[in-house]
Amino acid sequence: MTLALGTRLIETDRLVLRRVAPEDFDFFARIHGDPEVARYISHGRPRTLEESRGWLDATLSAYQTLDLGQLAVVRRSDGVLLGRCGLSDLAVETDADGGVRRSWWSRGQIPAGIGVSFERELGYTFDRAQWGHGYAAEAVGCIVDYARDVLRVTRMVSLIHPDNARSFKVASRFGVVLEGKIESVGRVLNLFVWPMAAQKRVSV
Repeated sequence: MTLALGTRLIETDRLVLRRVAPEDFDFFARIHGDPEVARYISHGRPRTLEESRGWLDATLSAYQTLDLGQLAVVRRSDGVLLGRCGLSDLAVETDADGGVRRSWWSRGQIPAGIGVSFERELGYTFDRAQWGHGYAAEAVGCIVDYARDVLRVTRMVSLIHPDNARSFKVASRFGVVLEGKIESVGRVLNLFVWPMAAQKRVSV
């Protein structure tokens, strides 16, 4: 893996991870609108164009305000855009009186008077046509290494729907540990914690 920080690129033998650009909108609107892709992300329904536009705007803003964000995953051999993978800002309720804690992706959505902690959440979403080629695991490995070695992150989590076997299969290859349940956008998801110690690269 090569970290080309000056150009904000992360590269592997097969992939380039770069910041999402406004001209990527049509691609992300298409995959966000695919029912099979959308069923386990956000509210579980295909996103409207307005929702995808909001996601893009929030992603571009996060680069500037939080130095976090989803990255576009591009195949090096032909420049084809495959999906996205990266770190997002997640606010998690600190006390739910024994119930399932809530979480919010936007700090502006946090209800007044609620105590929260902030997590770095690793998420990944790929074009359905690209499933099954190991791209997600390869991209995730890049982000884990970058978070640990460059950002010096000591804790990172992922929210995965209990029925999302594909996403869990990717995460389980890195030894994630189930910590509990979190409510997000009206759905109860599993909260996994990523091990941050250096590991042997996952084969794909």
